[in-house]
Amino acid sequence: MSRMLKFTSGLFKNEIREFQVMFWSFIFPLILYFILTSVFGGMASGNSQGISFNLGIVKEENLTGFGRVLDEVLGSISSHGGPFVQREYGNLDEALEDLKNGKQDIVLVIPKGTNAKMTGSLMLQVGDVPLRMHYISGKESSSIAANILGEIMNEVNLEIKKRQEENYIDIASTNNVVSAKQEKGFDYNEYIFPGVALMMILSVSLFNSPIGLIQYRVSGTNKKLYTTPLKPLEYFSAHFVKLVFTMLMSLVLLYIIALTVYRVQGTIFDPRFILSLLYSMLVSVSFGLMVASFAKKLSTATVVGQSLYQVMMFMGGLYFPVFDLPWGLRWIVYLLPTTYLVELSRRFMGYTIAPISMTWLIVVPLIWMIFSVSVFALNFRKVMGYE
Repeated sequence: MSRMLKFTSGLFKNEIREFQVMFWSFIFPLILYFILTSVFGGMASGNSQGISFNLGIVKEENLTGFGRVLDEVLGSISSHGGPFVQREYGNLDEALEDLKNGKQDIVLVIPKGTNAKMTGSLMLQVGDVPLRMHYISGKESSSIAANILGEIMNEVNLEIKKRQEENYIDIASTNNVVSAKQEKGFDYNEYIFPGVALMMILSVSLFNSPIGLIQYRVSGTNKKLYTTPLKPLEYFSAHFVKLVFTMLMSLVLLYIIALTVYRVQGTIFDPRFILSLLYSMLVSVSFGLMVASFAKKLSTATVVGQSLYQVMMFMGGLYFPVFDLPWGLRWIVYLLPTTYLVELSRRFMGYTIAPISMTWLIVVPLIWMIFSVSVFALNFRKVMGYE
């Protein structure tokens, strides 16, 4: 064991002396994360200009007579350029369900008897006309919408006073707080984190791993190593541990940047999310070993690794959704293991991007890993230069 640990340490020290390994494994992932979050991080925040709120309306009776003033006002605030986008519901339960799910910012209920109460208030100069507003507690847009709509009700009173001269009634609205169903907001800094992490894992798996194995083999270093008590299985174990340690070091740096600079929340510390990253490491490393099984020359390993790296990175949905591509390209998306690995990590963060069940997110990469390990096992002696 001590011999293998010493050899692992030697392999790691020898590898990180190369600037290209240091750059692609440790520096580039941080630069990429910074670039992506800087360019696209503000896209989800939206634009404050032209902001509008979703208004659900439940009419328990059709408005007639003086009640039509309400229709006119609601129509004016929901017209082009108005602060509300109006939708009528046939029943209150459906409206409240959409309110809880975030499809509506506020629900206005016009109860039965509104027409009669408006007429009675005008004729007898007593009483008020109660309307009910339902909004989400703790949701900023919902609270703002409730305040705006409350102020707009004053317009109804003023409109009636203008038309009836001395007659003036008060339309009173009562607020009803509704508990929202918990819904995760979109944070690009958080969303892109697993994509950058998987990019780094791919870089180590498709470049460091096969290139390192083939370089040692073609240079004759393996033959010299096997003149020592070191065994091929110990050599492979040291190579594997070195790769995992490199990935973990890069992940730690990425975590530090995400936490300290971009204030990414605790979802990246979810045990399921961390396990999904470890799973991605195993699948990706096995893929790199399969590349080493096929490539005889260093140049071949470089070309194949670079090609797979680009396809798996961009077609795998690491940085942007890829499921709207034409079917001529989309079959590649469904074939790649990275499509499932990055979606698996994002599912544990609360994001659902791909129309794929959780079972397939685990099974498809597992199939790739079993296939890749099998190919490597059949070519073990050749890959490790122990022929």
